[in-house]
Amino acid sequence: MPAEEKKQSATLGQRFGLLSYKVLCAVLRVTDIRVVAALGRCFGYVAWALFPSRRAIVARNFRIITDPTLRPAKLATMVRRNMVRTSMNLACSLKTGLMTAKELDRAIVLKGKDIFEHSGTEGRTGICCIPHAGNWELLARIRPCCDKVERFGSMYRQMSNPLLEQFVYNSRTGYGCEMYSKESGLKPVLQFAKTGGCLGVLCDQYTQEGLFLPYFGKMTNVTPLPALLHKRCKGKGTLLAVFTRNVALGRWEVELGQPIELPADCDSMLAVTMQVNLALEKSQNQNIMDGFWMHHRWKARRRFAPEVSPEVLELAGKYMKLPFRIIVCVPESFDEAVLMLPVLRAIKAARFDAQLTVVCPGAQAAYWRNMKDCVTYVATTDEKVDLMEQLDADELYKDGPFDYLFMFSENKKVLRKLATLSPIYISGFEENPLSKKFRFTLRMKRPVDKEAHPRAVEYLKRVGWNHQIAWENPEFTAPMQGNDTCADTFISPFSTLGTADAWPQENWAALVQRLQTRGEKVKLLHLPQDAAAARTMAETLGVETCAVTPEGVPVLMGAKSKLYAVDGLLPQLAAQVNCKCAVLMASRQAERYAPLGEGHRMLTNHVACHPCYRASCDAASGSCAQGVSVEELLGEQQA
Repeated sequence: MPAEEKKQSATLGQRFGLLSYKVLCAVLRVTDIRVVAALGRCFGYVAWALFPSRRAIVARNFRIITDPTLRPAKLATMVRRNMVRTSMNLACSLKTGLMTAKELDRAIVLKGKDIFEHSGTEGRTGICCIPHAGNWELLARIRPCCDKVERFGSMYRQMSNPLLEQFVYNSRTGYGCEMYSKESGLKPVLQFAKTGGCLGVLCDQYTQEGLFLPYFGKMTNVTPLPALLHKRCKGKGTLLAVFTRNVALGRWEVELGQPIELPADCDSMLAVTMQVNLALEKSQNQNIMDGFWMHHRWKARRRFAPEVSPEVLELAGKYMKLPFRIIVCVPESFDEAVLMLPVLRAIKAARFDAQLTVVCPGAQAAYWRNMKDCVTYVATTDEKVDLMEQLDADELYKDGPFDYLFMFSENKKVLRKLATLSPIYISGFEENPLSKKFRFTLRMKRPVDKEAHPRAVEYLKRVGWNHQIAWENPEFTAPMQGNDTCADTFISPFSTLGTADAWPQENWAALVQRLQTRGEKVKLLHLPQDAAAARTMAETLGVETCAVTPEGVPVLMGAKSKLYAVDGLLPQLAAQVNCKCAVLMASRQAERYAPLGEGHRMLTNHVACHPCYRASCDAASGSCAQGVSVEELLGEQQA
């Protein structure tokens, strides 16, 4: 719809914008196109030097469209060339509508004109699929060069300034091109497709409401409009790849005659759109430097997991090359980090092309590497090899740029490093202290929910609510269901949370005696850092010690095992392999920090200071765990 139909009163700023544009047009009208092109190149060098964030976007796009293994040295040259070429094309596009017929004839070479004209005559409709490449404004000027075409139209996006919109609209339609704005709806465009002619659609841009398909091998949203128009033509439509490429200073080739051949069984909107994508890739690859790569073409949104059909999965299996890369920086506390496992599985399951890289302290690395069902790579924050060197290693680098960062850690130094990777979204909770010092792209606002949840479920609910990820029946157990042949009984007297949960040694002795009386084989389970204390206590209790690393729990324990423990990391890990746990919760809330899964028992002594969340207890009466009896821990009397 032309801007004159909007009946809007223009502001002073809009009037000034129109006046400035008219002055610019007056200057451009008397300036040779080659001079404009040279000036555009100069502006490109300035933009390349002054805008590092734009350089990062172009570099990211080149890794997707050409080679994901491109290194910065080669990327820098390609980025500079593209930004200079793009600036030149954009500058010349301003001159394009002001050129005389003689100037236009010197500036362009038409190729495939006969095929183009044939597709738009005798009731046929040529659906021109146009990428943002070269000087695409030239396509609005070629109507006089193709006089056999019955009608000539193009889709475009309206400007926010109604005065400037009307001025540009008149300029474009003055050469016989009918312009249809996206804001005016599809009805007039669909009517055009039924009557015949050539209609141009710039169809390589990201579309929020589009179809989810691979483009250059990476999933993104694309417009279904060419496929819709082709369907409306009812057999009289021809899909054409139409584009321009720069061949010299102020000169372009306009490719008009490259039909998009559809396979015999290509009849659905998704299948046709995929063929259009492949044709656009082919046309772009003919001169990749002419593409407009200065914007985020492969975007990530808050709702980054769109619903997909079996047909999308089939097409993705054929044409997808690069995954949707997500970094999850887990909490530094191991006890808190293990609660992220259901979240990682939910994120992984939400999007079929998701690839998860976990960033964690070195002590957690082996544990996360075991979670092969949801974690692809693991990088550490506190080992000899710098975090960024790990993420830059060939094995990780080859999968393309990162798209999303979930920041669950509170490590400011790590966030600064990860932000340099330029993921499109950095998501984190508002409660994260870093949210006050760094502007996360998306802060996860806690939804109003008065119901108490286990900590892991709380993470799930908040991530699901903020990113519209649906999850059901989260998997709390490890992929390896543990050692089902082990029927031993374990005690774990040492907590990774401190001494606040400590239970008196005489109570442990009484517990061991009762268990042995039942004929159970008891072992004292401990982490490597507690080896010395464990040996001393085991000698006193007369039991065998059993050292285990976090990643070794599935090998040692299983569903037939039992664990009596104080709160901390070991009961969380044991629960993940379906080992039934009885846990003393002296410093934390049982309903929030209990081991995940079913069949566990939490024991606590409710005193005035519980829960305190402290590492050590300074109460005169001693740890509140002391109030829990052996009978209660064994389940022989009600806690």
